[in-house]
Amino acid sequence: MPIGQTERDEGDTVGTRSVAIDIGATVRVADVELANGADPRDGATLHSYAQRPVPPGVIRDGVIEEPAALASVIRQAVSIAKPSSKRVIVGLGHPSVVVREIDVPAQNMDKVRESLALNAQDQLPMAPEDAVLDFYPTSEYQAQAGLTLRGLLVASSRELVREIVSVLDTAGVRVTGIDHAALGLWRGGCRGAFMEHTIAFVDVGASRTLLTVSQMGVPTLIRVLPQSSSDANRAIANALKGQTADVEALKREYGMDLNTSGNARTVAEAAAHALMPLVEAIRNTLVYVSSSNPGSGVDRIVLTGGGAYVRGFGQALSSATRLPVSIGDPLASMRIGRKVDRGALQGREAELATVIGLAMGGQK
Repeated sequence: MPIGQTERDEGDTVGTRSVAIDIGATVRVADVELANGADPRDGATLHSYAQRPVPPGVIRDGVIEEPAALASVIRQAVSIAKPSSKRVIVGLGHPSVVVREIDVPAQNMDKVRESLALNAQDQLPMAPEDAVLDFYPTSEYQAQAGLTLRGLLVASSRELVREIVSVLDTAGVRVTGIDHAALGLWRGGCRGAFMEHTIAFVDVGASRTLLTVSQMGVPTLIRVLPQSSSDANRAIANALKGQTADVEALKREYGMDLNTSGNARTVAEAAAHALMPLVEAIRNTLVYVSSSNPGSGVDRIVLTGGGAYVRGFGQALSSATRLPVSIGDPLASMRIGRKVDRGALQGREAELATVIGLAMGGQK
């Protein structure tokens, strides 16, 4: 899945400008222009942003059940955002997308990609001809067979890619690049001091959780976990037994805080019970990282996505992993364009982490 092409456009800064769409329980659109400097992500500008919720049933377990309805939501989000271009990079975060570390002979990247089907066929759960393949190099070393590249193989079924491209085409936008959503998460978050440490970037969305481990500024492990923050929504709704309530607001207000009583305690117990499997899945992944890299365990967890705002979730994750946990703010070092209502984003900045990283278009 080649990282998307980007367009240069006129704006307040001079740099690469691109538009990204992240599709999940919510469709998010971001138009970002990179700055000029050692790291063009620092001082980048968010020119426009919009989001629209995807109605229940349109996407079920990562499968697009109603393409026309999804295309309509995307069209609405693009219309609200009014981005500089309708040429977009789209993120894939489906659990079926394979991400594996592999070694391949060092050569021109075009040739590396051409040879992936041969070099990676033993790593694929599908026939190579049925897959769209890409490779993200992370290091180079001298092996007995010669100079070798180590990196991440990304493989998706052609059917999944065709379906997403078709939906976006129906929505009136042209896909110029496909990126793994977890690489977008890493790209947007791994900046500054985080480049010098081993960081776990965890984005807890409403339909899935992305986890990317970055070692000294290089992504080394990606997981897409099926657990999500909506697990708590369903549990709270069931616990309230038909009472009329804003489940999302209750989840954020009371979350996993068991130091409450009455209905608040009911909400917290339901949320805690629903979200602990996600906490354990994250912990187990980080234990694997530590056992696979003695002396190079994760130093910190950076939490994003709507789940980052669930009261008590960060504390539960910190307690389970014995690591410091902080909430990421992808807008912290960015300029905000005139078309963006910064006030409307206050308190949910972490929800933009993945789409902003995708819009950064593979630039480092």
